[in-house]
Amino acid sequence: MNKTTQIILLTLVVSIGIGARLSILGWLFFLGIGSALIFGISHLIVHFYSMNSLAKSGNKSLLLIILSHLSFLGIFLFQSDFDDSRSYSVLGQTLGVESETLDSIGFPIVGVSIISFIVISFLIVKKAKRNKISENNIKYIIPSTIASFILPIVFIYVLYANKDLQKTKELETTGEFSSISRALKNSESVEIIKINPYQTILTSFPLEIMELPNVKIIDLNEQRISKIPDGLSKLEHLEVLNLLNNNISEIPVSICECKNLKELRIGGQIDEFPDCLKKMKNLKHLSIQSNSVNELMEELREFEFLETSHFYLKNGKLEKEKLSEIRKETGIKHKY
Repeated sequence: MNKTTQIILLTLVVSIGIGARLSILGWLFFLGIGSALIFGISHLIVHFYSMNSLAKSGNKSLLLIILSHLSFLGIFLFQSDFDDSRSYSVLGQTLGVESETLDSIGFPIVGVSIISFIVISFLIVKKAKRNKISENNIKYIIPSTIASFILPIVFIYVLYANKDLQKTKELETTGEFSSISRALKNSESVEIIKINPYQTILTSFPLEIMELPNVKIIDLNEQRISKIPDGLSKLEHLEVLNLLNNNISEIPVSICECKNLKELRIGGQIDEFPDCLKKMKNLKHLSIQSNSVNELMEELREFEFLETSHFYLKNGKLEKEKLSEIRKETGIKHKY
């Protein structure tokens, strides 16, 4: 096998083995890192040292290369890790397959792989010493070493990106979407739109949501939205609107046109409720996050159909005794 092919194969094998192992690090964190460093560096050294010898020999060298890489991969792919709930097979996690068989056979395979790795490495080095073929391989060694450190990171990123995509697709079959662009491609099937604030930050309410006719739940928690747009009444099936941890300063009168709205959660600086909100028949829960909640809670007496509420103070102290008295008087219970 020529040296270029050897280097490409070596780099890929090291990257896949280490990347797969480091993609799951539970309680055996140090074992995973330690084995990656020890066997990864050893594998690179053995093959760099023996590269010239392996390039000049025939089928026996090819067999040694293949067996060496297989034993290396066996060390990592059949390892297991665990957290507080269960164990994880590296190979199973990489392939997205849960298998008790992989967990049960993993330990003996890792043991055999380590022994095979040591024996085959010894044979490769011994063969290289005997052949005494000397050439400068810096042009191969440096890029391969650098790539062997970078590619595992790329491998882990791709692996998790693919897993996230699969989870996203699986969730979308239930009608829940975390991407507005993906939701628009399946507008009729969208029932829940929930944007992850750790992935996407919105500075305004996305008007594209108005194009989702069957949406029931809009969850835009922990964003930077400052205004609720008119036109939400187009969403005839809307039942829950969650805008907590935002910068909303006003609840528009138009929101009262959402006849099926059951839960309204808003965060910002709300100073007053529109009168029509207090008369909405289907509105059963109200969550308000504002520095004015100590004053706003007085208006609970005017809500005709509300069953539960929750008030959050951004700064200051909530008047709990006052709120408790109002709850007893109105029958509106605390939620969460």
